[in-house]
Amino acid sequence: MSIFTHVKAIAFDYYGTIANKLALASEIDLVFPGQGEHFCKLWFAQTQRYCFQNGMMDRHIAWRELTQAAFDFAAKELSISVDKITRDQWIDADSRLPIYPDASDALTNLAKHFDLYVLSMGGLEMILKSQKSSQISRLFKNNISIESHQIYKPSKAAYEIGVREIGVNPDEIAFVSGNSFDVIGAKNYGYPTIWVRRYGQPLDGLGLLPDLIVTNLGQIVTSLPDL
Repeated sequence: MSIFTHVKAIAFDYYGTIANKLALASEIDLVFPGQGEHFCKLWFAQTQRYCFQNGMMDRHIAWRELTQAAFDFAAKELSISVDKITRDQWIDADSRLPIYPDASDALTNLAKHFDLYVLSMGGLEMILKSQKSSQISRLFKNNISIESHQIYKPSKAAYEIGVREIGVNPDEIAFVSGNSFDVIGAKNYGYPTIWVRRYGQPLDGLGLLPDLIVTNLGQIVTSLPDL
């Protein structure tokens, strides 16, 4: 029996899974040639680190404040001087980042068989704006932002919120993420998990393995049972 046999709903992390965070690199390259991808990766890695640090300290700060702090750290690390207006434009890019090319068709097909949700640390407003600009809003039954609960992934409490909001058992929710720490956190909680390994990146070696590994969202459609 497949671990996905009882799945009724699919919960997606949003940024780095559906919305392409690295798309901002080309915009940064226009201001700092050749620095865009390196800057983005450092910025996003530092954002995750700040989530972990604050979570360990039982401390919470607003998502925008956290991402701004990570941005400022990355700029200092790379000796890049960014004016406030440009910085704020890049921070606000989460509301206008393009989705991955495979996302729309894959989500449309999956929505025929499952209730689709977003379970993200990102702010609800920017997620909704991103979905609207990408014309995928209709595909989701609900968007769950854990920011208002003042919890960070990969805490078990973060994934528990998904169970409460969706209203089914953990084994009835497949969790999908392009971020290694997130898919491992969901696996640790008890979700059936799918890792979207787009870039051939290594999995965090903590002894927890995703139940399914794909290279794009379209492969989920062909991999789950009874589709």
